[in-house]
Order: sequence, then structure tokens, then C-alpha cells
Amino acid sequence: MTAGTSHRSWGPVLGVVLACAVLAGTACTSTSSSPPSGLGHSEITRDRYLVIDDLDMAVDAFVPDTPGPWPVVVAFHGRSNDFKDAGSNTVIAEAAVAAGALVFTPTWIAGDPFPLGVDDIVDLRHAASCAVSFSQEWADELGGNATDTVVYGFSAGAGPALAASVAPVPGCETQQAPLPVTGAVLGDGEYFYHSQPFDSAFEEDLVAMQDEVARLVDRARWPADLDTQVYVWAAANGTAPRPLDDPDAPGWFGDRDPDGTIESDLTALGRLDDGIVDYLDAAHFITARLLEADIDVELEVVPGGHTVDDKVVLLIDAIRSVGAEG
Repeated sequence: MTAGTSHRSWGPVLGVVLACAVLAGTACTSTSSSPPSGLGHSEITRDRYLVIDDLDMAVDAFVPDTPGPWPVVVAFHGRSNDFKDAGSNTVIAEAAVAAGALVFTPTWIAGDPFPLGVDDIVDLRHAASCAVSFSQEWADELGGNATDTVVYGFSAGAGPALAASVAPVPGCETQQAPLPVTGAVLGDGEYFYHSQPFDSAFEEDLVAMQDEVARLVDRARWPADLDTQVYVWAAANGTAPRPLDDPDAPGWFGDRDPDGTIESDLTALGRLDDGIVDYLDAAHFITARLLEADIDVELEVVPGGHTVDDKVVLLIDAIRSVGAEG
């Protein structure tokens, strides 16, 4: 994928630093740092965009030291004890802000959610939409262009990024519902909750979890006017492989796929020939579903393993290319 350029938004031009003072009446902290390119930016924290289980969910803004309006990027972290400050998230945020984007990094997991229940899955999907709507509303204050929003997610964060694209929900602590995202970069994740940590939620309420799967992968459930460019990547070595005949949960695949369409799609793609399902298989599956819905999507299988440290340039190019200014 070759990144496009924009004379308006992306690029290293001089400007002023937006400080925490612009957020009168909001609890926040501000620090300055320099991303790898040497360009400056400011970092601002708002301590709450949503409350889950009495926990305030915080979000950081990485604000370029260049004139706006900037395209907006909302970056969803993977499962990490550092949450929004995870190194794998921060390296992308700092690279994207250096390239000229206004970047938001929300914490979207409330504490330690394991073992997972259905309410946890609903909360996480809700958090994804709320993080986008909150970031877009805050972007208007900071000088961003909320109509050009790209969601990015790596590992466990790929699911929330997909949900924010195809299954947005209202009811957040903002004045507006989330605007449709113009692009999504989904990295080495799973899209129908295939791994073992989700088994507890399926055991708790099978019908409810089948509905959660359908929200993400059933094209009939997606917005009719969905117009999002999507870049999907997966590590070539395969991540989190699970055997179809898992002895610890022999019915796990059927639980996710009551009408057999997931199995049918994966079989047609040749992804079940080895008897396992991994993140690489999931990437091929969601790409096929997006293509069938006439969504502009590209899949890239990237050499190496489950990390972004050696893929930053690739991913920033992807983020730029799927945005409205790409």
C-alpha cells in the first residue's frame, strides 16, 4: 500500500503548541515530548470519556506542533497492563502525530476483565464507539478534522476498531454520536471471538454472544451507507492458533457459528485445511466479508510475529492511505 499525501493535513510544517489551558474546566495534565522524527507535540490527558464498573476511562491526545486542521486517529491498544500507555500503542501514536495527525489513545479495558462475561463484551464494544465520539468532539476543540477519522487497533484492539467501524452505538458522555470513520487499520486480531478467553462469555449466555459475533461479521448488520477504507494486516507466522477439535472446548467453533457461514467462508478460502484457526485465518475471513460488502479493503500478510515494533513505517503509511486525505 502506498500512502498518499495531503497539502492540508499531513506534513511537517511549523506551528504553535496547543496546551492544556485550552481545556478550561476539564481535569487534565499536559506534557511535551518529541517523537522519533524530532518533530514536537504536546500530550494532554482527559481523565474520563466513559465510566465502566465505577472506573473512569481516560484518553490521551497527541497534538501536533503544526497548524491544523489535522486528520484524526483513534488508536486502540492491545491487552496490556499499561493500557493506553502500552509501548506498542505509544510508538504508533508518536509516529502518527509526527506525520501530522491528531491522535487519541483511549483506555478501553476496565481493569482486568478476565474471566470475560457477556456484559464485559458489550462494555468493550460500547467503549470503542464512545472513544471515537469523544475523540471527535475533543478534536473540534483542539483543531482537528473529525470528519476525517481513522481508527487503528492492534491485537485485542483490532476488535474495538472494527466495532467502531461497523457496529457503532449511541449513548456516550458526549453531545454527538460518533461520525462514520473514513478508514480503519486492523492489525493481527480476531474478529469472531475465536480464542479461549472468550469461552466463558459463550458459556454464560450463548445466544447473547452469538449476537455479539453477528454485530461484527454479519454484513446485514452493518450500516447500509458504510463507506470506510480498511487495511487489514496479520503476522505471517500465525498468532494464537486454536485447533478446531480443541479437547477443552469441543463445541467452541459451532458456538461462534450457529448458521455455518463462518466455517463456509473459511473453508472456501482454504483457511481450515490445517485444522486450526489463528489470527491470520481471521484476517483472511474479515477481508473476504468486507470485500463481499463492496468495502475498499486491502489485506497484507507481514513477515514476522505479533508485534508492531518492526512495522511502524508500514502502519503509518496504512493510516495515511485509508484516511480521507490519503
